[in-house]
Amino acid sequence: MPNKNYTKGRAFEYRIKKEYEAMGYLVFRTAGSHSPADLIAFPKMSDWFTGKGISAVPVLIQCKATKKVYLPEDLKPLKKIANDYGLRAVLISKRNKKPSLVTWIVKE
Repeated sequence: MPNKNYTKGRAFEYRIKKEYEAMGYLVFRTAGSHSPADLIAFPKMSDWFTGKGISAVPVLIQCKATKKVYLPEDLKPLKKIANDYGLRAVLISKRNKKPSLVTWIVKE
C-alpha cells in the first residue's frame, strides 16, 4: 500500500493534469521516472501557430503538495532543462490545505 504522502502527491498531480487538459493541453504524467517534471503538457500544434492564449511551447510542471517549498533547490533541475531546451517550466504548490494554487513561472 502506498504511503500517505505519495497518495497525496499523486492526487495533486492528477488534479493539475486535469486542469491543464481542460485548457486544451495534452498532458503526460511522468510517474516513477524521478525526473524534475511531474507532468509535461503539450499545446495543440494549431495553437502553436495561432497563439490562442496558451503557451506556444511544451510546459514542464513540478507539483508540490507540501506546505514547504524550497524554491532554489526545487527549481534548479527544472530551470536547467527549461533553459537548455527553450521550454516553459512551472512549479505549482498547494499551501495550507486550501484549493488555491501558487504558480512560479521559471521560463517563458
